Amino acid sequence: MNGKRARPTRRTFVAAAVATTAGVGGLLGYQAWPRREYPRHVPLYSATVAKGPAPQGDPVPGEDRTLVQSGEVSLLIRDSRVLQTAPDASALLTSENIMLAAAPQWSRTGDFKEFARSALQDVFVLSDGLPSPVAAWTPYWRFSWPRDSAFVAVAQAMTGQPDAAVRVIRFLRSAQSDDGWFEARYAPGTSRSPDRRARQLDGSGWALWAADQVRARLPADRARVEVASWRSLIVRSTDRIIAATNTSSGLPPATPDYWEVAERSPTLATCAVLAAGLEASVRLLTALGDTARAERASRALTRLDATIMSAYGRYGYPRHPGRSDPDIGAAFLLPPFREAVNEHALQGLVSLLPRLKRPAGGLAPGSSWHRDGISWTPETATVAAVLGASGQTHRASDMVQWLGEHRTIAGSYPEKVLETGEPAAVAPLAWTGAAVLLAIQGLEG
Repeated sequence: MNGKRARPTRRTFVAAAVATTAGVGGLLGYQAWPRREYPRHVPLYSATVAKGPAPQGDPVPGEDRTLVQSGEVSLLIRDSRVLQTAPDASALLTSENIMLAAAPQWSRTGDFKEFARSALQDVFVLSDGLPSPVAAWTPYWRFSWPRDSAFVAVAQAMTGQPDAAVRVIRFLRSAQSDDGWFEARYAPGTSRSPDRRARQLDGSGWALWAADQVRARLPADRARVEVASWRSLIVRSTDRIIAATNTSSGLPPATPDYWEVAERSPTLATCAVLAAGLEASVRLLTALGDTARAERASRALTRLDATIMSAYGRYGYPRHPGRSDPDIGAAFLLPPFREAVNEHALQGLVSLLPRLKRPAGGLAPGSSWHRDGISWTPETATVAAVLGASGQTHRASDMVQWLGEHRTIAGSYPEKVLETGEPAAVAPLAWTGAAVLLAIQGLEG
């Protein structure tokens, strides 16, 4: 540790083991939880985040939003993410209301309108006016992950915020290294990593997917201009993925993925996101008129899809090649990350769900994830978005309902839900909010 205290990651934060009693069934059907490991108790670090400095005074100069605890919800302007005491509360509330009014009809009607509003507010408060979206406002999460930023950009583009979405793509372009790699996370608005975490290859795939999704939702004239300005991002990301998968095995090198742990072999999630990036790249390069590189990307995609099927698909979509530890990496082989439904991957994902269930009703990231009873909302929301876009609407609806029922008292989506059903860890979380919007759009839009 070089004499320094290691900062906790999103997987490991403050944790004290306690025994709790399991609640009743969740959306996947509850069975008695095997007590091989006791669940951890993780506190809820905040009920939401609000615009406006803390009433006691802003502890860090320049901050314009505040963590709101469960006992402080009365400090908010009703149904908003704005503090009553904010000096410019009226202007901040107007800005939030303009954003909500610009959102499509599906966010204001239907069974999930309340959940959609919460998700819109969560994403807005973690992105509006910031140099780039942050994962959460709690200090250890107040950074910009390429994956989370990609989800935010797509959610913004589909909810009437094209300018905000374009700014996120421009951030990804400016943060990316010349060799096409992305850091695991960034100090907001910069190309500077806040620590020594290993670079993540999947960032190139996330950037291409987000750029293509944003492009598809812009007016044609603006799309042409923006895509031209993203050329360096598109070319660097495409070339990086082609080079990384041009190996004897067809697999890329091992790097961390959404689990954010060191890996000894390439994961299904990384390969799936790279394939999604290549598919997006073909469309983006075609729009740029770079047909030669688009053809190379298309050939690389064909090879990578075949490799994924051989190394993962034939074994039930495990996390690692030839193993038996499936996780939600299979979701990234399906819409909205891919254009068409891969029925084999869809059935693999559906069959995996019972192994990922947690007592409160949500999902764990993978079957080999530690058994602590904790449900993870970003993974649950992502799977909901995939199932909704792939025709599994009943399962998707149940997951969205579960997510909405496990918001904090202030209406924000937490990162985790304990075995008891209590929200825990950071709230709101940008990835979860954005994925909830993708899920609801797939069901209602």
